[in-house]
Amino acid sequence: MALLTDALIILFVGLGVLAEVRRGLFLALSDIVRIIGGILAGFAAYSFFHRLFHSYTAGFVALAVAALAVVMLVPATLRLLRLDPAWGRTAAGRVAAGIIGLVIGLLIAAVFVPVIGRGGWGREAVPRSVLARSFMQTAPALYYVADALNLDFPMLNARAIRFEDEGRAEQAALVERINYSRLNGSTCIECRARVHFDGYLRRVGVSVSPKFTCPRCDRRSDGCQTFEGFHKMYGRCPADVSEALGPIDCGVWPNDRPVYPKGICPIDGKVIAPRY
Repeated sequence: MALLTDALIILFVGLGVLAEVRRGLFLALSDIVRIIGGILAGFAAYSFFHRLFHSYTAGFVALAVAALAVVMLVPATLRLLRLDPAWGRTAAGRVAAGIIGLVIGLLIAAVFVPVIGRGGWGREAVPRSVLARSFMQTAPALYYVADALNLDFPMLNARAIRFEDEGRAEQAALVERINYSRLNGSTCIECRARVHFDGYLRRVGVSVSPKFTCPRCDRRSDGCQTFEGFHKMYGRCPADVSEALGPIDCGVWPNDRPVYPKGICPIDGKVIAPRY
């Protein structure tokens, strides 16, 4: 399967170059306009309809319709304006178009590798693929883009809905995406200092997780070792969970020192009884 992954990457890049060389520079540039315009229109439509109907399905349908409309509108506009694409079919124009095709093919491969690497045959094939390894580094980029645009997509990584189910793969599910970058400065449950958001880091294969580090006690977590992050991720107070389970630790970035949350929760004002 690793060879199949390499073959698909070569196919994407090769078809991108071949298609744009045949079409010429003028139409290659129009493809760039269609891609960028389709993405922007799709994201805008997704955000509007998702927030209007509170439905991921409605958002994704709107994204597909808006992107398709832009993809179809650009060629129709060019024909309406009677623009002549022949000037882009010179030797130099075809070379430039091939470079654009190469970039498009690489972008397609950069999205393809993280997506297929999350499950099924791709989970094992992608890390073994010679060509896919370089694209694996692009996996966190999707999260940074989503954070910057504040897109409310479901998380590509499945995670446990309850803290008690951490580490149990059968309890994991696709859940609402959290803008973890906005949790920078959240309150550490161990020493109550303001934690630092280190970014989205690759762990195993293309699996990506946010990482936070407390500058005072060096406690690490995916956000669950902060009061604000715990509430966002599980909809509960870490004080309540610790009352039932005992001291807690992060299962993604373990500290090997479970603790009880210290002090008053800044979200709901709860406090756990002192342990001696």
